Amino acid sequence: MKDIQCPQCGNLVPEGTEQCPVCGYRFPAVNEDTWKAAFVRIFSRQRILAMVLVFIGELALMFALSALPMSGSTASQIVGQNEPSLQAVRSLPLIVRSFSIFSHNYEIASIEIIPVIGQIFFIISTYSTAIVLNALAVSQGVTGPLALLSLLLLPYSWLELPSYAIASTEGGFLIASLFRRSFRKEIKTAIIVWLMVGLELLTAGIFESWTIALESSKNLGILFITWIPYVIIIAIFIVVVRYAVSRFRSEMKNAA
Repeated sequence: MKDIQCPQCGNLVPEGTEQCPVCGYRFPAVNEDTWKAAFVRIFSRQRILAMVLVFIGELALMFALSALPMSGSTASQIVGQNEPSLQAVRSLPLIVRSFSIFSHNYEIASIEIIPVIGQIFFIISTYSTAIVLNALAVSQGVTGPLALLSLLLLPYSWLELPSYAIASTEGGFLIASLFRRSFRKEIKTAIIVWLMVGLELLTAGIFESWTIALESSKNLGILFITWIPYVIIIAIFIVVVRYAVSRFRSEMKNAA
């Protein structure tokens, strides 16, 4: 959080301070029950830190679960249950496959943003993903953590997995808002997060579908070219968000 200057005495105080500790000047109250304020709240240090911690916890849980011992017969059974649906998705045309992956993943994220139910579902879905990944790894003669690590070498994983953490974290903030009596204000933030997660997962679906198409190439190193547009998209996103947050903050201050 950046510092702002008191217009009366010039003292620097943290942004959001209600009263200057030096001269007693009261800063104008900012209306936080607006869509612009809801957007700005998403990118506060507290929320970003919470989302990062949940994402780290998600990865830690997946690595731990994928490392659990699994017999070949159990792995074959799990793979047999999931392989038909995986092959069905892989056989779709690129664009159709992108939207199929997106719709499935967005449904999961939409559940995970629901207070209480979403956080439970987040743990269950993370567990299920790790177990299936472990089974696929065992059936191919590699370890689960190595399979997960190879998955993280592809950019779509850095869109898809964080989106679930973001959705579940926002569900946690919705729970907190019930105790703080600020649910109406928080629901606006949740709607924006839900829409942004949808955009994130749509992008992830396109990248994953593209990756599946590239896997048919004999040179698997070509898969890493997907990092180029990924980096460009992330850079553009950061620039746009910084501009929007700065502008909205300025507009809210002027309106106060």
